[in-house]
Amino acid sequence: MEIGSFKISGHSTKREWAVYLFIASPINGNGRKKIYVGKVGDNRDGCNPVISRVGNHFSHNKIHSQIRNKIGVTENYDYEYFYCHFGEYDSEKKTRVLSREKINELERELNRIVQKQIDENEFELLNLYKGNHVSKSKRTERAELINESEKKILKDLCTKAL
Repeated sequence: MEIGSFKISGHSTKREWAVYLFIASPINGNGRKKIYVGKVGDNRDGCNPVISRVGNHFSHNKIHSQIRNKIGVTENYDYEYFYCHFGEYDSEKKTRVLSREKINELERELNRIVQKQIDENEFELLNLYKGNHVSKSKRTERAELINESEKKILKDLCTKAL
């Protein structure tokens, strides 16, 4: 019988908007590490803590388990989860809609940063964002949702994770 343990920081239990990088490293050291870029706070029922999202990635419910869906045998990997919060979740609908649009753009920007920074011989991005079929005006509108300070935080998150 094997006894396992892991620590959960209190910080990861906050109900706040967040983006994250989930990195899966093959246990045997063979093959590329796999990266998944994600966010919390995009569902209709509110914003779950990042620790809840981690668990859902390993669920046997295919709707929530993007890591399991893309990797298959999850036991063949060790995992690291890097995240940053971008503000408290506000249950007021008007604020929530704007915050959801912003967190969606933060996730897209993080995905673009990862694409620029990874060495494809070492890493495989599991959910490549392409941005096809997005009009120039929509792209401009989305870009205005986040500022340079937030972009720097995303770059720092990526640098720390890689």
